[in-house]
Amino acid sequence: MRSTLPLALIGAGHAHLHLLANRHRLPVGKVVVVEPGGFWYSGMASGVLGGQYQSADDRLEPARLVRQARKGGDVQLIRARLTGLDTHSREILLDKGQRLAVSAVSLNVGSRTLPDAFSTNEDNGITGTLTEVPIPPLWTVKPITSLVKLRQQLTTTFAQGHAARLVVIGAGASGIEIACNLRALAERHGAPASVSLVSRSTEPLPDAPSGASRWLIRHLRKRGIEWLDSRSFQRRVAGGVLLSTVADDASKPEYVEADHVIMASGLAPPKVIAELGLPVIEGRGLAIKDTLQSTAAEWVFAAGDCAAMINHPLPRLGVYGVRQAPILLDNLAAWYAHQPLSHYQPQPQALTILNLGNGMGLAVRGRSWFAGRLAMKAKQWLDRRFLDPFR
Repeated sequence: MRSTLPLALIGAGHAHLHLLANRHRLPVGKVVVVEPGGFWYSGMASGVLGGQYQSADDRLEPARLVRQARKGGDVQLIRARLTGLDTHSREILLDKGQRLAVSAVSLNVGSRTLPDAFSTNEDNGITGTLTEVPIPPLWTVKPITSLVKLRQQLTTTFAQGHAARLVVIGAGASGIEIACNLRALAERHGAPASVSLVSRSTEPLPDAPSGASRWLIRHLRKRGIEWLDSRSFQRRVAGGVLLSTVADDASKPEYVEADHVIMASGLAPPKVIAELGLPVIEGRGLAIKDTLQSTAAEWVFAAGDCAAMINHPLPRLGVYGVRQAPILLDNLAAWYAHQPLSHYQPQPQALTILNLGNGMGLAVRGRSWFAGRLAMKAKQWLDRRFLDPFR
């Protein structure tokens, strides 16, 4: 059964790119890739927003990758979304009503923004005629096409000589990059813009060395980015957002004017992960063993942001999907060959390099860090090293 039915790769994430590039190593007659659109590389997404890169620089077309992978064996691309699994008949269910019997499934579908980030309330108590003051649109860091559309809209706004009030929710790595690259986009157009960064913590990058956090706060201030710490996002309202003080949720909400709100926190696995009928870890993803297999179905594999290792809680960083890729390839090959599987052991410390939008970068690994143009050059080199083999 393992060899006569296809292997289904759901999503074109970091790990599945590696599988496609090494199709010849998968001892299965047919591989089916289920993917509704293109692959967007999250490592360069903020640079696309800031105008450093064009959209095409950050995107790979799965159809071309599939054509290349066919040199190693039969590969088919299905433009669809997964809606479920029939674990009894071992079939995948797709949004176009298709059912496809498979020998194994690998999930690499990334993450999404939590739905409660979209809450609004039209009564903010600020203006008398609310119909004249629109609720600012909300943009999310996932999917990356949202940032592409935001850039297009802001480019039009700046070209018309208008200012923009921009509020970024979340001061982790994504939020910091987004805020800095919004400032960079405005500077590229010589346009006025206010950028505010809202953080629940008193420091950006709470898990980073204190020296890196202090340097980053100084850098944000030099860039003219307002640092609003110890605040949590409540909702969007007419003309802006309402924030509450973390230490006192009962305090009167703080109103901050905004033309656009960018949500850079609250990521979760895609909704479909919880609808597969397999164990999940709430907020983290499909529960998987160190072999990258579901804890309840040995024919279901997963990697990247949609997967939750039961023995190793991991942050949502692309580097883990990249590092899981070779193990995923080895284990799928071993599973089809009825051989023992390997165990993925995450690296204890991962390198993170932030794109700060003006040619500067901040590199953090464990308790070590450095900032400057060299850090940004290192990030560009790493990004090219990942993407170039697939172009």
